Amino acid sequence: MCFSKLRCFKGFYFPKRCIFMILGFLGMFLLFATRVNFSVALVAMVADSRDHEFNSFNTSVGCYNLLRNDTHLKENAVKGIKYNWDPKIQGLILSSVYYGFLFTQIPGGILSERFGAKWIFGLGILISSILYLLIPVAASWGFGVVIAIRFVQGLSEGLTFATINFAISNWSPVSERSRISTVIFLGISFGMIIGMPVSGTFSSIEALGGWPSSFYLFGGCGILWFIFWSTLIYETPKDHPYISAKELEYFQEIKTETPTMKTKIPWKDVFTSLPVWAVMIAHLGNDYGFTVFMAQMPTYFRDVLHLDIQTNGFLSAIPYVCQVVSGALASYIADRLRVSNTIGITAIRKIMNSIGFGGPGLCLLGIIASGCRPELILFLLCLSMFLNGFTFSGYNVTHVDMSPEFSGVLYGLTCTLATVGGITAPTINGFITATGDSHLNWNMIFYITTAVYFVSGLFYVAFASAEKQPWSEVESDVNTHNKLDDNYVVKVQ
Repeated sequence: MCFSKLRCFKGFYFPKRCIFMILGFLGMFLLFATRVNFSVALVAMVADSRDHEFNSFNTSVGCYNLLRNDTHLKENAVKGIKYNWDPKIQGLILSSVYYGFLFTQIPGGILSERFGAKWIFGLGILISSILYLLIPVAASWGFGVVIAIRFVQGLSEGLTFATINFAISNWSPVSERSRISTVIFLGISFGMIIGMPVSGTFSSIEALGGWPSSFYLFGGCGILWFIFWSTLIYETPKDHPYISAKELEYFQEIKTETPTMKTKIPWKDVFTSLPVWAVMIAHLGNDYGFTVFMAQMPTYFRDVLHLDIQTNGFLSAIPYVCQVVSGALASYIADRLRVSNTIGITAIRKIMNSIGFGGPGLCLLGIIASGCRPELILFLLCLSMFLNGFTFSGYNVTHVDMSPEFSGVLYGLTCTLATVGGITAPTINGFITATGDSHLNWNMIFYITTAVYFVSGLFYVAFASAEKQPWSEVESDVNTHNKLDDNYVVKVQ
């Protein structure tokens, strides 16, 4: 049987665009599964202050009344070397991947147009997976080596977002683009939902060797994924040697005559546009808050709520289930409002974005006020991520509203600035908790995150516009040719 043909039985044909969709989903899944796995695994890798006896009240240990959980943790202690990395070092390690990510997002789109999306996307995940396998050994050499590996991982992963969108433009008929794109990018959410509990479970199983096993699992899966991707995926449908005549004809039917636009990007107008800066600031603020939730919550669960590693991984994943649900719900509401013409598109974007920013900010204030009640804290975390899902219909799609012609460029710009949030959040939080994991320190982290949400959200409300901008209308040299579809939008969580 030929795997390229994917014929399960005689007379059955599996559409090649569906193969692309499935492998695209798994690729995005692996990217984010490894990212959140590292956040949970770091909890198991690092020796913390609870590894000694507590004979008196100590305000640096978070919720003192929950220290009883430490007995359960010690009963389920993982095997493997633990490292004495203080919070500052941990913050640098967590942020190092974003330093690499910062430099390659815009070049990823350029490279995909020049060399094709198949190999840029595939090699980006392959390199990241190979490096991920090396982290357990690199940790024994020192945290500096881990930081270097994470930085290079960020460089390779930064190439993937623009390239997968470019591939989607080739492999999704216009009538199916929303569905194919949505399925592929759901891999991000499922990577976080599954990656966290799997990491916690593997880190707690002594027979597997503890936390290193989770690195071997996801790194190995990435290499296996690349074998399938490189074998089964082709740059365009017409390049696929085993695509059926009927499916190829389906692609041909949706060909449209579109212009090849040799445009000069109006950089001055873009950088002096307040609506553009409103989206950039919103993207930055959301990524700052999202990084706190994604990268810091496992540490908070360990050091403040004193949860064992397996419970930690499971509970850290629950809020993202809520975000998936709300993202779908918000998009339906936004589309219905737009069709009804009851309010303008700018108002819709601002309402959705205000819910997505104001909700998590208020929930963080609730967490500060809740004290040491883990059930209430978990509920507020889930509610915050549920409300944050509304941003998918807020700032996240304003790029296309403002300028369909330059939406990819705009998303690359805002994503690059937003990466600063991923860099600064773990670093700032590491310095704050360097003096101890007290409620006072963690409340300071939550106050800062709340301020970021409120300030960036209000800036968006004040200056954002979802109307097509005047500078988007540019003169161009047009050469008409047949293509499946030239337009693609870069999307990042």
